[in-house]
Amino acid sequence: MKLETWNPAIGELVEAYPSHDEAAIEARVELSHKTAKSWARVSMQERAAILLRLADLLDQRAEEYGRLITLEMGKPIAEAVAEVKKSAMGARHFAEKGPDYLAEQPIEGLNARVVYEPLGPIFAIMPWNLPFWQVLRFFIPTALAGNTVLVKHSDSVQGCAQALEQLILDAGAPEGLYQNLAVRRGAVAAIVADHRIAAATVTGSTEAGRAVARVAGEYGKKVVLELGGSDPFIVFADADFEKAVNTAVLSRFANNAQSCIAAKRILVETGIYDAFERAFVEAVKALRIGDPLDPETKLGPLARPSLVADTERQVTAAVKQGGRLLCGGKRLDRAGNYFAPAVISGLSHGAPIVREEIFGPVAMLFRFESEAEAIAMANASEFGLGATVWTKDEERIRRIVSELETGAVFINSFVRSDPRAPFGGVKASGFGRELGALGTRELTNAKLVFCE
Repeated sequence: MKLETWNPAIGELVEAYPSHDEAAIEARVELSHKTAKSWARVSMQERAAILLRLADLLDQRAEEYGRLITLEMGKPIAEAVAEVKKSAMGARHFAEKGPDYLAEQPIEGLNARVVYEPLGPIFAIMPWNLPFWQVLRFFIPTALAGNTVLVKHSDSVQGCAQALEQLILDAGAPEGLYQNLAVRRGAVAAIVADHRIAAATVTGSTEAGRAVARVAGEYGKKVVLELGGSDPFIVFADADFEKAVNTAVLSRFANNAQSCIAAKRILVETGIYDAFERAFVEAVKALRIGDPLDPETKLGPLARPSLVADTERQVTAAVKQGGRLLCGGKRLDRAGNYFAPAVISGLSHGAPIVREEIFGPVAMLFRFESEAEAIAMANASEFGLGATVWTKDEERIRRIVSELETGAVFINSFVRSDPRAPFGGVKASGFGRELGALGTRELTNAKLVFCE
């Protein structure tokens, strides 16, 4: 059976890729297992040198890869090229700082140290919405630590999946360090259970992460989960008003509004709520929708027709349940998976669209009267990935940061990932960390060495 990629801007088939059968899966898992033994003995300096070559190639091919990303998942071309360049920046960061993250740690007061050793082959299930950055932010520190990786990328971005495998070979990596597994969801459980697979990681839906975690738990394997989100964007009356509005629009609608860390619930203090609502709606209406290959486009198509249908269903239900639709909210009458960006107000936090993760161009506005109410509203979600707080009050910042149930809090900014900082969530948004020193050590054996 073949894996098909479709151009979401025009609804046409791009390519059909053959999937790997059981024999091909077996060969790739065995090669990963074999390569893991030799790769673990390669010096950190040699591993870092491959990452630097990888960074150079990403920069050189940024336009080529950016166009491929846009073709397969519809991201505006400027954002797609930026994604590739961010991946290059990440490769350079870990080549330079990763060896320090993985250096042995002495234990004060004991003649002992902790050394960080590779686990072996790591199986990763990766999403379509950041087809280069998400994969490479996992691969780069994981490989630097001495592991090999097998990646099941999304069916809909198999061109990106194959390009990544070739890219890493072109950077000088040995065969078996990085391999693409062109398989469907039904093959995942057996791969996780295979005795040669040391650990697994999932970036995707909460349901997918829990399914993999169940199998990994049955076999006593570590798993890292970076799952869904419904991030609150909290704006107090003393915030920089214009900057808060513009950043809220950017956070919600970047990447065609298909991001786990987008500002999905925008909470605004009542004193400025009405003005904020007017300014936010105006800015959303001004977003340029169109061909994602046009550099001026700010909002392109959703990645799949099913996402359009899901978004339309959620918006329709929200209006029936008392939500006030301030703009957009319908599929556009044109070829491709286009949906007019929507803003909804007046919802209760018990409404399904608020409880669920929405992966389409819909922003929800809420008003709050007090700091305590804002915190309660922000935490009224099963998700706990990130949160944003806009205020100039330093005391308030200290109070609210400790109360928010999230893996990250960004002050007067928007939630995003950075190679230098750990990234991950709590609650239904998963566990474990990627990036930074914590993420680099996440998929290692932290071995204690104690001497008398």
